[in-house]
Amino acid sequence: MPHEVEFDDVRRLIGEFGSRATLVTVGESLRPHIVTAMIAIDGDRLIADVGARTRSNAITHPGLTLVWDPDGDGEYQLILDGNADDVGDPNEREVSTLRIAVVGGILHRLAGLPEGPPTCLSLTPKANVCG
Repeated sequence: MPHEVEFDDVRRLIGEFGSRATLVTVGESLRPHIVTAMIAIDGDRLIADVGARTRSNAITHPGLTLVWDPDGDGEYQLILDGNADDVGDPNEREVSTLRIAVVGGILHRLAGLPEGPPTCLSLTPKANVCG
């Protein structure tokens, strides 16, 4: 997803969508590994505490995707692509902290809705539809 984003837009949208996201990584086999994670913001990075498999995947293949579903009657998912640019050591519970640099993002309209607005929106309100 090469749709560039401004981090202020990422911060604003995470504030709207909430801190719980679906985190998708891949391992050596390139099979997806999908978990939920609580996402925090630290400066211009996203922070997620993750288990051993997600940690291993982030070391092997740092590219990852985060997805937030809308609340209530919302029509768009928030989808961010990023790179785990720092993978912390596991604690006594085998939980590690990822620092994630966001490299792109979109708002993608949910499937199955009546025809209407565009299926893909830029995170920057002024840019509107992504191509």
